[in-house]
Amino acid sequence: MTDTLEQGPPVLLDGAMGTELAERGFELRGPLFSARALLDAPELVEQIHWDYLCAGAQVLTTNSFGLHAASLAKAGVAERQAELARRSVEVLEQVRTRARARGSDMTRFRIAGSIPPRPPGGERALARAEYRAYADGLADAGVDLLLLETFTNVDAARLALEGLAGVELPVWLSVVAGLPTPGQSAPDGTRLISGDSFEDLGQLLRSETHRVPDALLINCTQIDAVPAALDALIRASAELELPLGFSPHLGRRRYDGVWIDRIIGPKVFAAQIQAWMKVRPRLIIAGACCGSRPDYIAAMQHSLMPSEAAREQAFVRLAQLLP
Repeated sequence: MTDTLEQGPPVLLDGAMGTELAERGFELRGPLFSARALLDAPELVEQIHWDYLCAGAQVLTTNSFGLHAASLAKAGVAERQAELARRSVEVLEQVRTRARARGSDMTRFRIAGSIPPRPPGGERALARAEYRAYADGLADAGVDLLLLETFTNVDAARLALEGLAGVELPVWLSVVAGLPTPGQSAPDGTRLISGDSFEDLGQLLRSETHRVPDALLINCTQIDAVPAALDALIRASAELELPLGFSPHLGRRRYDGVWIDRIIGPKVFAAQIQAWMKVRPRLIIAGACCGSRPDYIAAMQHSLMPSEAAREQAFVRLAQLLP
């Protein structure tokens, strides 16, 4: 095994928060789901972040997936968006303090502020304002980048990027591929799950009417749809010099329709990630989504950066992405 991929080791993201909360006994229920842990179990959120950091993650994502105004209003805490965004970052700063107290170089991780798609509907001007308020709350709290993640259609991504026009922080956009195909077990990875094409996404990215993202990823995409999705992502962004990445989820429906949270183990998953990246050198960011746990990130670190020198190379790449 070589120490790195030919193009150098990727930046390593973390894994699923909701999966880990549930695995550790926290009840995920609407309307806030995993974000409710910021209110009810912040110490558990901190421990999960810590475990991902110890597993090798270099970018940790705030537990803020669920802080849109509509969700907060349903939960009876409509006025607490900025407070909860700040709390999601404070938990991660506690993780940094914990690492510093141990004299560890793990303090070098960066913080990604998670922003999911808002519920559909409503006035477009209001939608843009909601995305901006969400982003401003995370930016004011001290995140290093804004991660628009799990976007399933191009128009929602357009609204978010329009709302973030003028934002100075780096913005990464992550979309979900894998259009369900009737009668087929594997979804169509060449399209977003809404049916939108990657060509439509590419046209959006070439527009100058909004905030252009600084990196483009796919996440929460079924494993057997990933190769086609990655190739479509690369083709759609061929004219753009955007860093690319991916964080697949690990689940799939069984033959009888029962959902299985994870269909492969950490070592097999990490080897598959490595194989996909080896033949696609534009992919320089990697992580895992739903169903993943810290041992999956640890296995990825072992496969993608098995030496200290390789890990240092990855931190250099991270500094280039997030100066």
